[in-house]
Parts: sequence; structure tokens; C-alpha cells
Amino acid sequence: MRKVIPPLEEITPEVFKETFLKILDVKRSAGLQPILDNPPDLFERAKMYGTRYKNGSWNWASNIWSRSAKNTVVIEDDEELKEEHKLLMMRVLEHILAQGPLIKVDGYVGKPGTKAQMHARVYVDPQFPDLAYRWKQLVFDAPPEEDPDVEVFAVPHYLGNPNIPGTDRMLMVMRFPHHNFTIITVSSYQGEIKKAVLTHWIYHVYKRGGTGEHAALREFSVKTVDGGWKRIVMAVWGLTGTGKSTHGLYVWTPNNSKVYEREFGLNPLDYVKDQVIKNDDIVAIFEDRVIGSERGSWTKTEDLTPEQEAMWRAATSPHALHENTEFDENGYPSFKGELFQYFGRPNRNSRSVLRLEDTGYFDGDVESSGPLNFAVFLSPGYFTEWAWMKVEDPALAAKILADGRTIGHPAQSKEVVGKLRYVARFAQPFTMGVPNTAHVVRFYEYLKRRIEQGDPIQVYVFNNTGRIIAKYRWVRMKLGDREIEAPEPILVEKNGIPKAVGGERPTIEETELFILQAARGAVKYRLHPVWGEKVLVPEEVPGLTQERLKQLDPTTYLDMDEFKRLLRAQIEVSKYYLDRNCPSLPKEIYEAMDF
Repeated sequence: MRKVIPPLEEITPEVFKETFLKILDVKRSAGLQPILDNPPDLFERAKMYGTRYKNGSWNWASNIWSRSAKNTVVIEDDEELKEEHKLLMMRVLEHILAQGPLIKVDGYVGKPGTKAQMHARVYVDPQFPDLAYRWKQLVFDAPPEEDPDVEVFAVPHYLGNPNIPGTDRMLMVMRFPHHNFTIITVSSYQGEIKKAVLTHWIYHVYKRGGTGEHAALREFSVKTVDGGWKRIVMAVWGLTGTGKSTHGLYVWTPNNSKVYEREFGLNPLDYVKDQVIKNDDIVAIFEDRVIGSERGSWTKTEDLTPEQEAMWRAATSPHALHENTEFDENGYPSFKGELFQYFGRPNRNSRSVLRLEDTGYFDGDVESSGPLNFAVFLSPGYFTEWAWMKVEDPALAAKILADGRTIGHPAQSKEVVGKLRYVARFAQPFTMGVPNTAHVVRFYEYLKRRIEQGDPIQVYVFNNTGRIIAKYRWVRMKLGDREIEAPEPILVEKNGIPKAVGGERPTIEETELFILQAARGAVKYRLHPVWGEKVLVPEEVPGLTQERLKQLDPTTYLDMDEFKRLLRAQIEVSKYYLDRNCPSLPKEIYEAMDF
């Protein structure tokens, strides 16, 4: 038999793909089966590795319980290839040559027949059929014989992996945006495959004139204060753990309306009709439409309660496909985070593949009925944020998107829990091919055009999972070559999870009440004390008392000198990260928060 895999120095992304095809040909010529092409018995294969819970749903465990962002590299140009990159490509080819037939699954991401449609093909090591099966349940059917737009090679084994050049971090995932493929090793976390495909899709959407955003999509019609009905097309941006699925998959129902009647003296269903869930993770925003990426949902289900009725219904369905989701004493799925653990700490990243149909609020179409008109950025913090703010200035809205400021959650990685982070566009690890700046500027242009057309997109920033004035101390912070004074939250471990001390935060129902009343035009605002008319803060939200609004206002706890000092520090830190994560922004965006 002739040698199939070329020497290390000859390996390039193109050679990798060519060699992969040669390996398949060599096996076929020897009378061996190299590929299991979308096998119909995939679920049965996956069951060998799963646990069936009492309600009929299944659960699988992954060896890593969050996505390996720090172990991922993006190769934009062949000139960037180092020996370590070539070594991992060679090791993957060697494994594929020696391993049994790869599982091949095909699917469309983005609604088929639209400009967002992308054919993804995923090859999975045969020892991990659950990964192939669960990903296949998320996407739309695609013909197996059609040429794919992108390919993903998932080999969740340790292959003597080198470190990322110049670091002490293992190289596990490699993305090649301009060669349209990704290699995944070591990790059997399903998010590696899902996010690999969606990362390519974000670039695909950009090339077709849109912007791919890390946001959920839902719609409803609301009775406005003037008595008419308005259709709300609402996107909710946010990183894992900030409430994107909580609010993206939220619906008002006869059951949870009882909470609103008791707490706020109103029934949301008097003001809302035709609620539809469209997508919970990544969407394509075009000027005339928003298009969801997947027909299913893979969402974090920790701390899920029956009050979040649509998600609860889908997550407790026998159709749900769970990952790292514990069971209760009766053998049913449990979302409490009491039993399973990870690195000695309670598991905080249970996940489930859900059928959107099982929510009871999916109409079968992941495309919006009209253009985006209600945008929510979940950007939690500890110091200067109200629970909810309305952003009137498109440049400042674009800067909030560019910042992607958030609080680290265990599902992001265990090292960042509780810390303030800047993750451009709430999607930085998933952006390649073009810089984050290109997406931000395109969205900024959308916002400006809508204002010019007299139909502005309402933009809000929520602090729903942060704190309204947590306890903090001033520390010296190093930003590159210089030091500044900056606030640092005081964190205390509770059940193994670092949490901020003190401060207020809104409940899920309070935030949903604000969404309802803001959409109706019923909220009364006042100018932000520093940014003035650029940002409005709520002065009256029907259903909430003035006392409660005061508790959710940071200036209740701070004098204006301290508030401005905190805000100046935030702006300095923000610009440091913008220079790295979102360089060359237009001046009006970069300086939008200055005062």
C-alpha cells in the first residue's frame, strides 16, 4: 500500500482536505467502508452511551463541560501555519486512516431557501454517535449528495496534542474560515460542533449582506397605549448564562400570568397575543428580516423552573436530548444543580437539545414576519447599570454591541466565573473571516437608516443577571503598559461558585414586565444623569412601585462623584478591549460613552 499522508512540512489546509478524500478512496479500493452516510440507526447507536430517564428522554455526559474557546485557533491565512498546527492536522488524518468508518451527517443551517441557507457537513468519530445524532436534530434536512458549504471534523480524542504556539494551552480546535472547515479534537462537548458550524454561518451571513448575531428571536403582538396592535420582532443578545434563552424563549401564559396579577396587579394576556418563539441562539439580521439558524434549540437548562413555561415544557418532554443534566430521586431530569459536579464544584452547565415544537409556541418558521424593531442587549455589570435602560443614540448602541460586556458564567469557562468580561458582539469567539468591527459597523448603518426612515429600532440594555451596586473595592488594574484605578467586585464562593456580594437585581418577571410595558409605549423615562438624551432610564413602569424602581437605580446608592468615577473607569477599560477586540471603529462609536 502506498503512503497516503504527506510529510509534516507539506501539510496545508488544502492538503488536509485532499488527503482526507484520498483516505476515503484508499479504504474503498480495499473493500472497506470509510463513511457511514447519515445512518438511519444513529439514535440506536447513541443509546449505547446514554442514560434513559424515567420520562423517556435521554442524557449523555461530555468529558469537558464548556466550550474550549481558549484552546481554539483561527487560521485566516496559510502564512500563519506553525509546526504545531500542521502536527495536529497530521494527527487527525492519521487517526481517521486508522479508525473505523466516520459518521457523516448533513444539515442546512439558516432557513432553507433563503439567503441565510448554508449546507454544513459534519464528520464524527464513530465512538461518539450521540454528538452526530444530537447535532442532526438541531438543523434542517439537507441532501447528503449535495456539495457542502462547510465541513467539520470532530475527533474527540487526545491525539498527543501540541500547545497553541507561544502558550501553555493545549491546541484542541482549529478553524479555517477561508477553506471552509473546522477540526475538533479532545472535547466531546456538543457545543464544540454546534458553535463550529454557527461560526462558519456567521461569516456566511456576512458575505450575503447580513450580520450574524449571538441573539435569540421571538415575536408577539402587543396592545399599545393608544389602543392599537403592534407586532414586535425582538432579538435578545447575550453570552451564556446571561438570560438569552430565558427571555428569548419566554412567553406569557395563563399560569405565569397569576404571578403578574399578584405582584403587579395586571394580566399580560390582556395586552399580548400571537406569541411565537423563533430561535434561541444565533440569528441572521438583514434589513428586511431576521432569520433563525436552527430548527431546534440547544440551551442551558440549569435553574429552569416551571414558571418559564415554554422552556420547561420542552425540557421535560420525552423528546429532549440532555447533556450533563442530572436526575432526581425518581429518575426524572432535574435542573437544580444539586447532584452532578465538575472539578469538585456543582455542575452549572446542564444543556438540552429541545424541539421548538415542544414549547407550544413555535409556528414552524424560523424567519421573522418583518424587520427587527426591538433589540435587547443583555450586558450585566456590578456598578453603573440600571436594571433596564433605553438607548436612543445609535452610536452608543453600536458601542454596547462592540463591547460585549458581560459577567463570566461557569458555562463560558470555570476560570472567568463572576468576573467582568469584554467579549465583542457577545460573540467574539464565533467571529472569523472578517473582524468584529465589520459586523458592528454594518449593524450601526442599519440603526441609522431605520432612524432616517422614521421607523427606529428600539434598543435596550438590561442588567438582569448583574447587580445594582454590588460591594466593591478600588484596585490598581494593568491595561497593557499602563495602570489605572478600577472597581473590583467582592466575590464570595457559594456552593463552589464565586458570586458578588450585595446589590439588587430584577426578577425574571420584572424584566418581562418591563419588556411588555416598553413595547406598549407605557414606560416613562428621564434622561441619564451623565449621557443625557443618549440614554433614558425608567421613571415609571406601570406595575412597579416607585420604591422598587428606586432599588433598581444605582444612583440611589451612590453620590454623583462616585458614579462618574465608576463610569470613567468602565470607559477606560472598555476602550482597552475595543482596541484589541474591535479595532478601527468609527470615532463616533469608539467615543460614544465619553463625557
